Amino acid sequence: MAKLNVEKRNGLFDLRPLYDWFRQVTDGIYRIEVKKVRKPRSNDQNGWLWGCIYPMLLDGLLDAGWEFTSIEQVHEFFKAQMTADRVVNKETGEIVTFPSSTALMDTVTFSAYCEKLREYAKEFLNMDIPDPDKYWRMNEKDTQLCGQRADKADTRADSGHSSR
Repeated sequence: MAKLNVEKRNGLFDLRPLYDWFRQVTDGIYRIEVKKVRKPRSNDQNGWLWGCIYPMLLDGLLDAGWEFTSIEQVHEFFKAQMTADRVVNKETGEIVTFPSSTALMDTVTFSAYCEKLREYAKEFLNMDIPDPDKYWRMNEKDTQLCGQRADKADTRADSGHSSR
C-alpha cells in the first residue's frame, strides 16, 4: 500500500506525486482514499495529558477503589477503553483489541481523546479536570523564579544573614 501526499496551494492541487506513482504500477484497479493531513498532537497537549489529566484520574481511580500504581497504568487502561480497535473472529466470535497509540494522534483526535477522559472523570469519578492553561509556560517560569528566590532566602537565613 502506498501513501502519497497531495498539496493544495492557492486553490490548485499538485498531483505530480500521484501521476508519478500511477506510472510505475502495473495495470489494475486501485482504490484512492483521501484524508486531510493534520498536525500531530502537540507537546503542550501531551504535557496536559501527562501532567494534569492522568495524575487527576489516578487520584480519582484510587479513591474509587482501583489499585493502579502508576500513571503509565492509567494511560494503558484508558487507551484500551477509549482508543482500541477491535477485530472479531467470524468463526469463534473471539474479539481481540489493539489499543491505538496516542503519540500517533493528530491534534483534533488527541483533543477528542482528552475530552473523553474529562467526561469519564465527571461521570464516573465525580471530578472536574480543568481546561488547559494557555499561560502555563509563563506560570511555570514564575513558579521557578519564586522557587529560586525562596531558595536564596533560605540560604541567607541558614547562614545568619537577613533577607533584606
